[in-house]
Amino acid sequence: MKKGRSATVAVIASAAVLAAVPVFFPDVAVELAYPVERAWRTASRAISVRVAGAVRGAESRAENARLRRELAALAVERDEIMRLEAENARLRRALGYVERAGAQWIAAGRMSSGGAAAAGRPILRVDKGSLAGVEEGAVVVSAEGLVGVVASVTPHTAEIATVADRSVHVACEVEGEGEGRLRGITFGGDDGAIELRHLSGANGAPPRARVVTSGAGGVFPRGIAVGVWLGDGMVQPSAALSSVEDVFIRRAQ
Repeated sequence: MKKGRSATVAVIASAAVLAAVPVFFPDVAVELAYPVERAWRTASRAISVRVAGAVRGAESRAENARLRRELAALAVERDEIMRLEAENARLRRALGYVERAGAQWIAAGRMSSGGAAAAGRPILRVDKGSLAGVEEGAVVVSAEGLVGVVASVTPHTAEIATVADRSVHVACEVEGEGEGRLRGITFGGDDGAIELRHLSGANGAPPRARVVTSGAGGVFPRGIAVGVWLGDGMVQPSAALSSVEDVFIRRAQ
């Protein structure tokens, strides 16, 4: 009991002393409070800085995400504008070709490569058929030169065997001087190349000379560009057969 009372008395005495310190010894009270105040200030500032940093970080991440979305949308819009501009330019070239060539050609757009008649052959499918006046065997050209002939027709589509197909043979001549210019017949190969065979003519052909249809046989009108003479019977096609987009199909006479 005495020990308990002694402890109580000691606590009361300590409290009284502490209460009296600020009154009788203000400087001592300030000094005693200094470490606690400094620690609290340091901790408060650290907490404030971390909270503010977390808020700014969250705002920055949200802003970055928004900017990335906007940049992605702008990139899609830019790509669409470029695609439309290229499409417009292509259609203007096609329209210009039709106007120059007159009403004897039917303009058609490429739909795909291959088709029912393809079986591994270089065949193109276009979006015009018998309802537009397309017939089998009709000559097909692009703005760059000869593409091939119509192999099959449906009411709304046509399949074109290109000049690189083994079934298509075109009477050609290599442009040059005089009547002895080089002439031959085109044959397609497995790799899409064109070879000029059964050559005749007294004159040779310089490299890069133009190869055009001769008009022999009456199937292909004379003077259509077929390709460029590479020598040794090989011809580089004028038309981009693997990527041509617009073709023109000759109407039946």
